[in-house]
Amino acid sequence: MIRSPRSRASTLEEVAYHEAGHVVVGHLLGVELASVDILRDGEGGNGHTIFNVPPWFRPSATLDERRRRYAEAVVTTFLAGPIAEARVAGFHNLEGSGYDLDAVAREWLRLLEPPERYEARLDELTVRAEALVDENWPAIERLAQALLERRSLTGAEALQLL
Repeated sequence: MIRSPRSRASTLEEVAYHEAGHVVVGHLLGVELASVDILRDGEGGNGHTIFNVPPWFRPSATLDERRRRYAEAVVTTFLAGPIAEARVAGFHNLEGSGYDLDAVAREWLRLLEPPERYEARLDELTVRAEALVDENWPAIERLAQALLERRSLTGAEALQLL
């Protein structure tokens, strides 16, 4: 059961599940993984999932169906990390997922919807991300365990575990 939102620093295990959620859902939706880690950085980050943006995608270009699907996949992928973390932590950690939610709203959701539709569209894509996390939990668990053991994986190494 996931309780109401609160905030604290994420544990290393929660970070591993968070990043694994990004990787698994991103892979399912066709977002190309470059690398993933659960290493702290000097900017307050506790883990990083890096994806390659395809050369045909430009945020300034008009969204045709292909670009719209990709932008939706990226938003859903960003949402999957906090959802996977919440499943392990037992609550939605606002501190642990703040960057993802800010990045989604600021960088990607604005490509899909006018500001007055952000919240409704975010809700729709959250439902999709939750379903993908639930359906693919064993893969998320495998990858999280590998991250806890190795701390950092290339894209190819992570995808071999899936």
